[in-house]
Amino acid sequence: MALPTLAEQKKALRQEIRLRLKNLPAHYFHHAGRAAAERLNQHPRWQQAQAVLLYASLPTEIDTAPMFRLARQDGKGVFYPKIVGEDIQFYQVDDEKDLIPQGPLHIPEPGPGAVSLTEWAAAQSTQPVHVCGIIPGLAFDRQGSRLGKGKGYYDRFLSSICTTSSTLDLYTIALCLPEQLIDQVPRGTQDWPVQEIILIDGAAH
Repeated sequence: MALPTLAEQKKALRQEIRLRLKNLPAHYFHHAGRAAAERLNQHPRWQQAQAVLLYASLPTEIDTAPMFRLARQDGKGVFYPKIVGEDIQFYQVDDEKDLIPQGPLHIPEPGPGAVSLTEWAAAQSTQPVHVCGIIPGLAFDRQGSRLGKGKGYYDRFLSSICTTSSTLDLYTIALCLPEQLIDQVPRGTQDWPVQEIILIDGAAH
């Protein structure tokens, strides 16, 4: 019997993790969001950051709303992803109400006219701009590998920013529930890891 391919391993793992998350109560993700904001508030890379990359969390993801409020209170620029062709680009969001559920995946995205991360960074007086990126995923391991949803948006974005940008000093963090942490994420040559995994337990908050 042939061993499963990398794509088959990833598909099976996505199904397993999605089922785990689906069985958790809604308040678990809200509690985890508050706990994550508290942890980030004490993190040197968050404190140093002039800008933060977030994402509009889905019902089975750690709630990112507390992180948005924290970043705005700290006076940081906050940026959310928008799907543009085969890639994602980040645009500034000053109010969560400005996020519009319109993209191909029906996930709330920045509306038209928003300032891009690259435009914002170029206008800052000091270079490079320190950015703390909160990167989503379905599963993670302690080596920083992440399993996304299969489109490769974040892998391409991280590869591009980390290898070509001279205006951004990006530090990437994945917030991981216990249900999402596994021994080893199946990883290919195009899969881009995060620099730090922070384990967040929604039940303990």
